[in-house]
Amino acid sequence: MSRKVLLGACLLMLALTTVLFLWVRAVFTEDTVRSALAQQLSRALGQPVTVGGISAGIYPRVTVNLKDVQIGEPVRIRVRTLHVGANFGALLSRRIEHARLELSDARVELPLPGFSFAGTGTSAPPRKAPVELVSIDAVVLRNVEVTSGGRAMTGDVEVVPDGNKGVALRKVRLRTDNAAIDVTGRLTDLSGPVGDVAIKAGVLNLDRLLAFANDFTSGTGMKTTSSTRSEPAHRKSPSVERGAVTPMNIAVSLAADRATIGTLMLDKLAGKARITDDAMRLEPIHFGVFGGRYDGSLVFTLSAVPDFALNAALAAVDVAAATKFAGNPGTISGTLSGRLTIAGRGLAAASLLRTARGNARVDIVNGVVHNLGLVRSIVVATSGRADAAGAGGRRDEPFTRLGATLTISGGSASTSDLRFESPDLQLGASGTLRLDGSSINLKGRAQLSDELSKQAGRDLVRYTQEDGRVTLPVTITGSADAPHVRIDVADAAKRALVNRAAEEAQKALKKGLGALFKR
Repeated sequence: MSRKVLLGACLLMLALTTVLFLWVRAVFTEDTVRSALAQQLSRALGQPVTVGGISAGIYPRVTVNLKDVQIGEPVRIRVRTLHVGANFGALLSRRIEHARLELSDARVELPLPGFSFAGTGTSAPPRKAPVELVSIDAVVLRNVEVTSGGRAMTGDVEVVPDGNKGVALRKVRLRTDNAAIDVTGRLTDLSGPVGDVAIKAGVLNLDRLLAFANDFTSGTGMKTTSSTRSEPAHRKSPSVERGAVTPMNIAVSLAADRATIGTLMLDKLAGKARITDDAMRLEPIHFGVFGGRYDGSLVFTLSAVPDFALNAALAAVDVAAATKFAGNPGTISGTLSGRLTIAGRGLAAASLLRTARGNARVDIVNGVVHNLGLVRSIVVATSGRADAAGAGGRRDEPFTRLGATLTISGGSASTSDLRFESPDLQLGASGTLRLDGSSINLKGRAQLSDELSKQAGRDLVRYTQEDGRVTLPVTITGSADAPHVRIDVADAAKRALVNRAAEEAQKALKKGLGALFKR
């Protein structure tokens, strides 16, 4: 008996399921339902929406499946299947409330069309619709692809409506170039958008983030209106008038193990960013670069070729790695610290060097200027012997400190206080040098150490000394990889004449005073 009851219950369940399935299909798969839902979505988004087909299912909940959905004119958003999950009550009322939208295999092309979010259910259709989409509880995008200018990101997105115009980003995971980016947060106004989000990534491409932000804002803009019902003109306010634009304003918390900007690799990036209609501002921002640290700010304009401005302190930077990146390998080594306030245009190293302008204070310690031969040139010029004072063929010039205050403009840096210090000599100079290392033009005075001054000979010390050390005028020209040092012999001779004249004057004075006292 129990088997018959069980069998009967199963048959009844099957029959009810079949009836329910047929009922769902009868209610939700009519062509009028497809057209009605397309019109309601179009009114809600302020953009044309077309739906290619419609079907329905009952497991695990009542679901309306919209096929080949296209949004925008021209079409910017394409969805292979849009699943609209509804409660069972929708069958009775034909009102889809607390719906869950799942978009499978969506493709979004930037810039976005100009949405004007009116919200579902805020305006009555001209005539009674066969099905009405009243409210949405969650939107889920599976395998969505966002493309712009040949760049693409794919991923999964789950958002929950939050207030009249906002959403909570419950889960956003985007993938690009084998790197994953996780985004969480809240957008309080989708029309800007406006909100606060956090981005965490193993590898973050700042160029791509900047490009997507630029493409996002370069469209017609997203507009918001609380209702499509007509109002008297005197009762309309700018905040709700159809077509009113909300400025983009997104605060972003950034954290990445690695990041790239142009071809430059950064480590352990962390900081705050703000993206508006015209710029992306990273302040404060911290990251590792060339083995050292960058602490300060970065600002980029949102344009095809962005302008940039930076204000930062650098510490413990490997100069050899930095000059190699700039295209001048093997020219100088050491550890750099400093302060930079620089603006320019572009992200590539060549563009950065060509357009940079601003000021910098840099100090490099414990390094080597390769191929300079400063000591060798001085010793040879003063002794006439290439092997004098152990100079031999040595051209690499080690130093304990090299510092300068720089004014940067037009691809060049000028300085009036360059200081080079080493165990063998000290050099003070002024002049200019090209940022790409192609040209150097510095003039100054080099002063030999006490030891080298003693080896130079008594006459040379007597006639070229300052503070008891041999001091000679020096000109450095050429390029970073092939500098040329020249000793200004004429200036040295002039100094010798002045010193000799001073010496003879002192002798004459002493002689005259001696003769006077003898009387």
